[in-house]
Amino acid sequence: MGGPVELVEAPNGAIANKRILDGIEEVGWLKPTIEEPVEGVWVFGGYGLAPIAVIDTDEGLIAFDTGDTKHDGELLLKAIRTVSDKPIKAIIYGHSHTVFGAGVLAEGNRTIQVIGHPKLNAVVEANTKAAGFPAYFPEIGPYLTARGLIQFNAFMPSEGPDAWVLNTTFPKDAEFAFLPVNTPVQDGEVRTVLGQKMQFFTKYGSDDKVHTTVWLPDRKILLTTLLWSSPPQLYSVRGDVFRDPREWIEGLKFNRNLEPEVLISAAARPVVGKEEVRKRLQGYLDGASFVLDQSLRGILAGKGPDDLRRLVRLPAYLQEVPNNLENYGEVSSYPPAIHYQAVGWYDNDAANLSPVAPLDEARRMVPLMGGRSAVLAAADDAMEKKEYSWAAQLVNYLYRLDPTDEAVRTRKAEALRQMAYVSTGANNRAHLLSQALALEGKVTLPRVVPPAAETITAFPENYVDYFRVRIDPAKSGETDQVLRFEFTNGTSAGLHVRRAVAEFIDDPDAYPRDADIVLRLSPKAWAQVYMSSEPVAALIDGGSITVTQGNGAEAARVLNLFDRYDPAKAVVIPPSSLVQDHM
Repeated sequence: MGGPVELVEAPNGAIANKRILDGIEEVGWLKPTIEEPVEGVWVFGGYGLAPIAVIDTDEGLIAFDTGDTKHDGELLLKAIRTVSDKPIKAIIYGHSHTVFGAGVLAEGNRTIQVIGHPKLNAVVEANTKAAGFPAYFPEIGPYLTARGLIQFNAFMPSEGPDAWVLNTTFPKDAEFAFLPVNTPVQDGEVRTVLGQKMQFFTKYGSDDKVHTTVWLPDRKILLTTLLWSSPPQLYSVRGDVFRDPREWIEGLKFNRNLEPEVLISAAARPVVGKEEVRKRLQGYLDGASFVLDQSLRGILAGKGPDDLRRLVRLPAYLQEVPNNLENYGEVSSYPPAIHYQAVGWYDNDAANLSPVAPLDEARRMVPLMGGRSAVLAAADDAMEKKEYSWAAQLVNYLYRLDPTDEAVRTRKAEALRQMAYVSTGANNRAHLLSQALALEGKVTLPRVVPPAAETITAFPENYVDYFRVRIDPAKSGETDQVLRFEFTNGTSAGLHVRRAVAEFIDDPDAYPRDADIVLRLSPKAWAQVYMSSEPVAALIDGGSITVTQGNGAEAARVLNLFDRYDPAKAVVIPPSSLVQDHM
């Protein structure tokens, strides 16, 4: 994990890297804080995952972002009322993540002006249909949601040595109060909002593609989503679609060239003073450029993903830029993602084209290392030397061979715990400590988090499509059947199960082959099939599913060719929850 690290205790008892606690107060929050960087503009930080800003005008208040949940909105409105009793008459969405407290801030005002990117409503609508956290392949949303819950500390204590340090826990039972954009703005558009001249820019994004930057030219105030309290997160360890650093870099250049005197960030503390703002933006921009350019330089030199992880580290002068504090993501995880996007996983070492399987490797390596006792002793020695990553790597050979071995689980857990303590990034800490706690039997981490039944019920045809990837080739054999689903809400969809493949049919009437089996069912019944909450045969026998064509036993057999969710190993979330790509 690098050189010597000084560990300290955070206010909530968490053991953490001193560098993070020393640096975070300049760029982020350890507790809820209200700041007034310039007269009439308040920034509310530490109330949720991201801050919001409020602009005071003679006609009322303007809110820039509204919180990630309805609960965030409630906390923020209470805080706003400590500085002003004026009504909020306009809302501006900086991006699509912090739009879900809007209904609370509006306080029942149905005519409130809601300004944002012209595609923001469509993004939010698409995410309400999603099977979980947004993914390049939406079918794996449940898997990314499970990893997202880990990232946002859902399985970590709020106090004590293993507690989270910087990120609050995203609630499992989140409710949302979204208000659609009713005033879309175009890139470069100028308009007056409650007497404030504003120019809106929608061209550049970061972790989201529907960002809106707001420029108050008469006051030289910039409200942006591009400057964070940590280097641009080009990859999230929970898994995510690729975030193109070039777009982020160009947006930062644009922000810098406006020469703002006050910068209000949607992901960091405000910055005041023309020269200080320029220095921050320039240093942040140079940090992002360094990571991209040095990753590409390394690729040109023949470096693979693991080589780049160690090669590309911010130099000291860029580490001194406050907003380059690696408190959220860690830079070492970004170059491999750039490599995968640029040239894929292959590192140009032909020996790695067909490696032995990890389990087979463990079976071969452990005897070469002297057996179980020798590996445990080597891991213990590594822990004594504070070589925590090496200790985890060593003991992982034994864990692959027998994940139930208590001595192995204990040692792996402690290695992960110590890696978490010295880590700077909140994301890394969350994954390391959550897995340590799971190894000790203190928490259960789900492999997947299925969508709520209400979400499946609202969009049953989408979930017929997602169901197709769960077909088990070992069971499907010579099957060749076309299933048609006729839902009681008036929609229909189909699956053509051809041996090891299930083709989704979005329009059964247009498919060149007639259905062999036709099922009449409610969206609720389909949700029960999708979630494996009831046996298919029982739903057919009980009348929840009517087979109007074909054989009921064959229909059940075909649907049982698909993997089942194990309710005992899954966390079920409420409708529409956890669907946003948070930072």
